[in-house]
Amino acid sequence: MANIVPLNFEHHLQMRVIESKDFTRFASQHLIPVVFHEFHHLASEFPLVFVKNTETGQFIPVAMMGIKPDINLYCQNSNWPASVYPRGFNNAPFSLVKPSKDEDNVLVCIDTESPLVSADDDSGHRLFNDDNQQSEFLKKRTEALLEVAAFTEQTTNICQLLASKNLFTAKQLTVKLLKNEQPINIDGVYVIDEQLLNQLEDEDFLSLKRNGLLPLIYAHLVSLQQIGRLIEKQNQYDSNH
Repeated sequence: MANIVPLNFEHHLQMRVIESKDFTRFASQHLIPVVFHEFHHLASEFPLVFVKNTETGQFIPVAMMGIKPDINLYCQNSNWPASVYPRGFNNAPFSLVKPSKDEDNVLVCIDTESPLVSADDDSGHRLFNDDNQQSEFLKKRTEALLEVAAFTEQTTNICQLLASKNLFTAKQLTVKLLKNEQPINIDGVYVIDEQLLNQLEDEDFLSLKRNGLLPLIYAHLVSLQQIGRLIEKQNQYDSNH
């Protein structure tokens, strides 16, 4: 069980954190939220699609890491098999928490039950120096958390802009696997409709260009070709299980 608490030197002076590419904590999460700022490098490995929050109606970009729900094909063991991974994977065991909705300030928190937290004096990075000041490691990790938070907010704004131009369209992905007699239909996925994009009024299209969004949109569209890679990985997984 997680135990997420605000980080402070009084309680965590000797605490250390191990850096690891063991992402098995995502083993049952086949859709991983991502931000637009990482589309270019993630598109070389994962299909990047959108899902819709049923409560808020907001669109959220995700990297598909599995064909079947509850199976992340990349995170079944501790050896990460790809050359790229989402920024958010590096957050653990840290997180940012707002004390209240009305405050702009955030607290840096840590999951003290995380396997990345070490009690060994010889392993991991210290979070605080002997003078009670933040270590360089903690400063860099905090900066990375704040950067991801800023990117997430910007991603929300970009999705709202694209939705306002009615560019999202629902797409049912039909996948045929070797061990399944019937094709699998993947529902609840949205993509940017290239035809609607090309039909935009000139001013709307140019506004996307001025805001640097066209390369991100095209990275998303190109990434859909990676569905074939996922099918191959699913077939390999099914043959071994």
